[in-house]
Amino acid sequence: MKLRDVLKAEHVLVPLRASTVKEATERLAERLSTTGAVADPQRLTAVIRHTWPEDMVSVGEHAFLPHFRSEAVRSLVTAVGIAPTPIRWEKDPHRTARIVIFIVAPLRDAALYLQVVGAFARTLADPDTVLALLAARTPEQVATLAALEATELPNQLTVRDVMTPHAITVGPEWTLGEAARLMVEQDIRALPVVDDGGSLIGIVTHRELLRFLIPSFIQRTKTGEFRAPSRSQVLRGSADPQLIPVREAMARSVLCLAEDQTLADVANLMSGKDVDRFPVVREGVVVGFLTRADVIRRLIAPDT
Repeated sequence: MKLRDVLKAEHVLVPLRASTVKEATERLAERLSTTGAVADPQRLTAVIRHTWPEDMVSVGEHAFLPHFRSEAVRSLVTAVGIAPTPIRWEKDPHRTARIVIFIVAPLRDAALYLQVVGAFARTLADPDTVLALLAARTPEQVATLAALEATELPNQLTVRDVMTPHAITVGPEWTLGEAARLMVEQDIRALPVVDDGGSLIGIVTHRELLRFLIPSFIQRTKTGEFRAPSRSQVLRGSADPQLIPVREAMARSVLCLAEDQTLADVANLMSGKDVDRFPVVREGVVVGFLTRADVIRRLIAPDT
């Protein structure tokens, strides 16, 4: 499948009149709705207004790629807008661009959705393609751009192609204080917990840290009641949560990936289980780690 196959001339706005990325996205969503490409326009509008994407891609100074997964559409659709004047990004008003590519897909098309985001990002990394888009005066000129015809969606990738090898791990005897400092130093949100042989026995994430590492040693439960330090803390003679061994706080049920699983498998797991980070294991031993950000970075990287 080529990138040209996912864009119709009727879904192109030239010129696109908007001052912000969100406003531009709303205009493009309206175009998709008026052409019948959206099954539930109100649902899509609500998603755009209230659930801005975590991983919106900004391609240099040239383009923004807002992208969503929503059952408001029956299959993946894209819309492209070329603005006569720069559009600013609300998150960073100093970052502007004139090209906005809006991508939305149902959850079942998660793998295709990631591939299309990556293909557009790589295509727009070419200055000649950007100049051709900015020079377009009609939707047909955009939809028939040679670069879209030349760009094929990436082959099916595996976890091995995308993962970060040599995952940072901790042992069960580490304390929560040590794990928290390592997370901060390495700017990560999860640490696989392994035994002496490297086999996975659990995982500690920000969720576990927030549960235990609080300024006082009393927590409020969901019912509003107070909960005192645990018995094991008292027996150790210290209620300092930073001294709690990781083994006592880690999650023991962990979703893992194998190296030969496909990107489609990963995308479906991310969508269906609402999980965005996984240890990668080989015969139970941790050999890597994979996050949604890893997938996005790999897909938008130039071909090598």
